[in-house]
Amino acid sequence: MSQTPATPTPGPGRQELLNTIGTWILSVLRTEPGWDRMIVDLKFQGGRVHLRVREQRGQETVPGTVGPIKADSAVIPAVEQLRERSYVRGRGTWFTATVVILAEGWPEPTHRIGGTYDLDGEPRPWGDEGPWTAQDVLEHLRRFPRTRARIPGWAAELAAREGVELPALDPGAEQEPEREGVVHPLVRAAIDRFVEAPDNKAMIEVIRQCMAGSLLLDVTSSTLVEGPDGQAVGPGSTLRVQTLTEPDGTRSLAAYTSAAEAQAMFDRHHPDGGKPVLLRESAVKILQMLVDDPQHDHLVIDPAHRGCRISRPQIQWAVRAPHNDVVKAAMLENNMSQLLAGLLAPDGVLLLGARVQGERAVPVYAKPQEEGAAPDTLLLFTSAAEVAALDPGLEARSAPSRQALRFALDSGAAKVCINAHPPVATLTAEQLRELLALVETEDAQKQDAQKDQPGPSAGRRAAREPHED
Repeated sequence: MSQTPATPTPGPGRQELLNTIGTWILSVLRTEPGWDRMIVDLKFQGGRVHLRVREQRGQETVPGTVGPIKADSAVIPAVEQLRERSYVRGRGTWFTATVVILAEGWPEPTHRIGGTYDLDGEPRPWGDEGPWTAQDVLEHLRRFPRTRARIPGWAAELAAREGVELPALDPGAEQEPEREGVVHPLVRAAIDRFVEAPDNKAMIEVIRQCMAGSLLLDVTSSTLVEGPDGQAVGPGSTLRVQTLTEPDGTRSLAAYTSAAEAQAMFDRHHPDGGKPVLLRESAVKILQMLVDDPQHDHLVIDPAHRGCRISRPQIQWAVRAPHNDVVKAAMLENNMSQLLAGLLAPDGVLLLGARVQGERAVPVYAKPQEEGAAPDTLLLFTSAAEVAALDPGLEARSAPSRQALRFALDSGAAKVCINAHPPVATLTAEQLRELLALVETEDAQKQDAQKDQPGPSAGRRAAREPHED
């Protein structure tokens, strides 16, 4: 397997590659007619491409072929290109890809082909190939390097256990797409996945990525007055944000991941040319803006091309639930001091993902790396969207962050992992004890200092009682 880091190359797009792979699947697999959906999982392991096939017939899922694809198969180049075309510098590419073929109109069906990509989950054994090894991780990251914050916890733990040092890009490497005009490459990548497979899971991923970072607003119709300190939008400004009327008569607040996307939409409404006036704003603030203004029925991101429209109720669900933007942003920026400040702030919150069993709510733990081992890493989350990204069936329960960390210690957890999908942060029980003890000491010192300061009543007594020498 090549160890040369991947670089963007011209060639077919991802949908064209999916069509090539899907056509090959239909040509080589022998199945009984009448299936509704063909699901084909792909992964690279040990220098081979492995696949797993499942058929859906109504409510029944039928397992099919499992094993490596022949090395000389005509489909191998398309799979390799699909992995390369999915790569985002610093963020990585998929460990497992799933090609989905829908069939309608038997006995002469028409087919629709889509795909989803798992950039963070650990590839699981499908046959007798065994689990991924540290060498598999090393080869993957040499070819498709990531920043340290984007290396999944399971991969880092596997490498540490086997004594393998993993390569990592500098923290700033992930910001490189911004120089090409993309202010939020993670949202853009999530939208691409949604367009190719528009289901609820993909929509949650878009919302999850909007809980940090920034997006662009078109404020061309605004009256902008520079602030006293040089702010682009000063106190005297009148801000008018672009809204779009949808074919069904509803209205959408428009936001963009790049200036190019905003320009494409601007050109539709201004055939005489010109450039839009763009304002870069926190993505969470834009979500809150929609919730606060009842005229908006949706948020639409990058509407000119391959965009995503998110309904008002979905955004209300994400924004109105407690969330910790400071911790999420700190993990995105790999800023440890900001992370600790967000975790230990008096007003900070974290969420538990709970699986309700009768009258009990059981918190979820990370799946252990070793088969048969008891789970020991409690999962905590920065938002309800992070909980739903792991499992939409989980119940999200919030608590003050200090209380949530204390709960982890009291429950006997060896570690705490913040969020299930990267960027994540893992803290050991020993680190938690030290941090919480430090906070308790600082709080006690503040209380003692307040006691030593004379209050109003003491001052009044001193005024009434003259001092005697």
